Amino acid sequence: MQTIGDVISNLNNNRMGLTSEICYEHKVLANGKEYVKEIKKISFDGEIFCPICERDRASQELSDEEDAKIRLAMSRRNYNIFHERSILTDIDLLEASFGNYDPGEPDSETDKNKKSALDVFENYKQGKVFNTWFTGLPGVGKSHLSMSILRNLNECGKKDKRCLFVSVDEMLLRIRNSFSDKESRYTEYYFSDLLTSVDYLVLDDLGAETGGTGTTKQATDFTLRILYAIANGRQNKSTIITTNLSKDALVRMYDPKLVSRLMRNQYRIGFKDTVDKRLGNIEF
Repeated sequence: MQTIGDVISNLNNNRMGLTSEICYEHKVLANGKEYVKEIKKISFDGEIFCPICERDRASQELSDEEDAKIRLAMSRRNYNIFHERSILTDIDLLEASFGNYDPGEPDSETDKNKKSALDVFENYKQGKVFNTWFTGLPGVGKSHLSMSILRNLNECGKKDKRCLFVSVDEMLLRIRNSFSDKESRYTEYYFSDLLTSVDYLVLDDLGAETGGTGTTKQATDFTLRILYAIANGRQNKSTIITTNLSKDALVRMYDPKLVSRLMRNQYRIGFKDTVDKRLGNIEF
């Protein structure tokens, strides 16, 4: 932007001068009426322009640049939620992707489920809203595929979607610990606000907080309250849930109304025949 000294210097050097041309684009209010304010155009190095229009154009360009910076900052902030706020109990999941998922034999259950997970990702990328359930025994690849979907959503497009992976058991543990640690940020409100605000959420290992597969324990009022808050806040957003439990077991453990809400508009990917892959890699 030119200083007053630059303008005077340009005028003295005959680089800039007034012309007889008038700009009629500007208006003023006087006595409640709108009038055209005639502005003489300026000639500068052979180019003729209205100084007011040029000032407004420069201001708009500056405003657009600032808006772009704000959008970029917000996009980065959203992108980083996945890396900075996800809660995992299995650090190996940090490396999980579709590329390193073992699909097994062609047309096997694991192969078909990987293709189904890829379809889920494509549908989410297109903006479709639904809940995805991964069901089956521990160690069959449910968390791996759910993380693969989430990672790809975090990396695709403008990278402006808020994606979060949360182990349900670890989340509840951190909330309980906050009761005695007043300095902890992991309060019930913190998780309720965070989990309902993100665009895509993975709730990993739902039901594990009450014990292993086959347990007859029921969820506490504390657990139900938190899960209800999450379910209610995500009714118009996509959530991915992994669990080792059947629907009947979940209904016995939780309130049927809660399970129904979490299973609303669901797409299920089930593992019935796949064995625990982790045990298969252990030598006795």
